[in-house]
Amino acid sequence: MARSNSPEALRNHGYTLEAVKEWRAKEQEAGRPSGLDDFLRAHGLCVECGGHGRLVVGARWHDINGVEQTEKGPVAALVQRHNLKKPHESAQSDALEWDYLYETCRVCGGTGKVPKPAKV
Repeated sequence: MARSNSPEALRNHGYTLEAVKEWRAKEQEAGRPSGLDDFLRAHGLCVECGGHGRLVVGARWHDINGVEQTEKGPVAALVQRHNLKKPHESAQSDALEWDYLYETCRVCGGTGKVPKPAKV
């Protein structure tokens, strides 16, 4: 399963891309780990799904008969194998429109946040 690269999850948790970039620059300047996963951990967001609460597991599309098809696997391979295009691209070809197939992240249960350990 793959996590989405969309900045939407960060915005949903109240962070702008600029804020993430600033945090990462400060951490790097201080000689501390400053990758995106480090940002997610430092802010209590799920690293597995990137804070989205879901993971990309495949693609969904309607075949030439209008029947919905879903298939799990690497999206790039599915797009190529089934001649799929995003909606804005399909108007200029005979390719089928598609969208991502998601599953809820099992680490965070769909919240995008890492549960805090219970205090003893």
